[in-house]
Amino acid sequence: MNELLRLSRRNALRVTGTGLFTTTVLGGSGLSVSATDHVEQIEASESDLWRPGFHFAPPQGWINDPNGLVYHEGVYHLFFQYNPYNPFWEDIEWGHATSEDLFEWTYHGVKLPFDEENNIGKFSGGGTVDTQNTAGFGEDALILSYTGAHLNESIQDQRIAYSTDNGKTVTAYADNPVVDTNDPEFRDPNVFWYEPNEHWIMVVSRAADGDDNGDERPAGIEFYSSEDHIDWTYESTFTIDEYEDVVAEIETNNGVYNDTVDLWECPDLFELPVEGTDETKWVLTVSVQGDPHVDHLIGEFDGHEFTMEDRELADYGYDYFAAMSWDNEPNDCRIQIGWAAHWPYMDFIPETGWRGIMSVPRNVALEGEESDIRLREYPAEKLVDLRQDKLADVSKEMVTSCRDPLEDTNANGRSLEIIMTIDPHSADTVGLRVREGENDQSVITYYTDKNQLEFDRLESSVDGPADGFYDPGQEDTTTMPLELREDGTIQLRVLVDRSSVEIFGNGGRRVMTNQIFPDWDSTGMSLFADKGAARVEDMVVYDLASQPLGIELHEGSHLR
Repeated sequence: MNELLRLSRRNALRVTGTGLFTTTVLGGSGLSVSATDHVEQIEASESDLWRPGFHFAPPQGWINDPNGLVYHEGVYHLFFQYNPYNPFWEDIEWGHATSEDLFEWTYHGVKLPFDEENNIGKFSGGGTVDTQNTAGFGEDALILSYTGAHLNESIQDQRIAYSTDNGKTVTAYADNPVVDTNDPEFRDPNVFWYEPNEHWIMVVSRAADGDDNGDERPAGIEFYSSEDHIDWTYESTFTIDEYEDVVAEIETNNGVYNDTVDLWECPDLFELPVEGTDETKWVLTVSVQGDPHVDHLIGEFDGHEFTMEDRELADYGYDYFAAMSWDNEPNDCRIQIGWAAHWPYMDFIPETGWRGIMSVPRNVALEGEESDIRLREYPAEKLVDLRQDKLADVSKEMVTSCRDPLEDTNANGRSLEIIMTIDPHSADTVGLRVREGENDQSVITYYTDKNQLEFDRLESSVDGPADGFYDPGQEDTTTMPLELREDGTIQLRVLVDRSSVEIFGNGGRRVMTNQIFPDWDSTGMSLFADKGAARVEDMVVYDLASQPLGIELHEGSHLR
């Protein structure tokens, strides 16, 4: 372990420079910061080879859950769980970044700092805009809900902070906490305005059975209501037992994760129209600890209780957790983002002074009718604006074990978008290798006999086999079901970045996210088929523009 990365909070940062900009250096990180007119920028380089081109990552240190997601006055706010001092989870604060398009981000520093005097961490929560000034903080104030983690007493309570200048400054509410049940596993509040009752609704996770004023409550997702975002009334709990009863009835095992739930975290509740109908449904997104993954629970919400009808696995990969959506989104859609990482092995993955990235922001939509309502996820629309050169354009070409139509193209790179439609035809397997080099590759394979897509990252790392840094018991492959469409084809949209691969199958009906850590020079790509021939109906490969991370620094400020 690099001891430079285990520096104390007080000594981790070395700050130099005067005037408008302050340059911060973390020893051994390979951080490259260059000045522009009003912000500084960090870009990937061979010494910081896994810094993503179009995913959010911190300037340094550690990040995990996205927090406080809210859109206001043309700006998407992304707060996040943050330790700016070293690439490990400890003494968690809220960092802050903003974007106008969800891909080009500017970092603004820590907005909810760790309370060193009382040893209270600032755990996850949500954000909203108080358009009616119900809390009295000011018209259109941003209100952030978060968990106060009392590390000395092992107690968690719910708190709020607010901003009246669109996030430039954040003030903790003087009379915190606003919800306190004196319990140790009670966290991640997320708040939204419920118009039918003209109330705020808080969804919050109770991860263990608790005792509130003598009333025992089971583990699950709790619902509270409030007129002013300050005084909260308990409404109900959607329990893990209720969930397991519904799962047993609908018999929808996803084939990847167990149906048994030990605890939920990071709840997110929102209403969606069912495309092509006049119907709407509510989606309760929960993150499952233990065997970390994200579930979408589909059902009804009446302002008091949630009733589950179905569920969908959000992502079949290992690296997607704590998914949260933006409140006040202006484009009549729902956009979520998740932490593209996996708790069991995060302390062991390679790093260059920082750890953790966010997923690509995703539109979440419902389609179908009556009892067959399905969920789709697909990249936010602004991704197409990152397209630069078209590196390959293949149509009506056969793929065999000895014929690859990509050989005559310029299909290679570190940050790519690949859109392809494939007819497996007579092949047993057909697939795509990305970030291919002398010593590493990431392999996507479709098995026709199983209707199954596999992602293999065994050789995806410059440091050797993936099990060299992933948890020793962790699988090196992930799989997801992917049925042939009516015309006998599958459709894939693959997003390749410097340390991740995201696969959207059949228009986003199935999604898979996984981290990779390839060599800087591993930029190749190839198609393959085995025991027969497959047909590429169409395939385009785009080079995606790298989006440097902007850092807004003022006199006396620093990356902390």
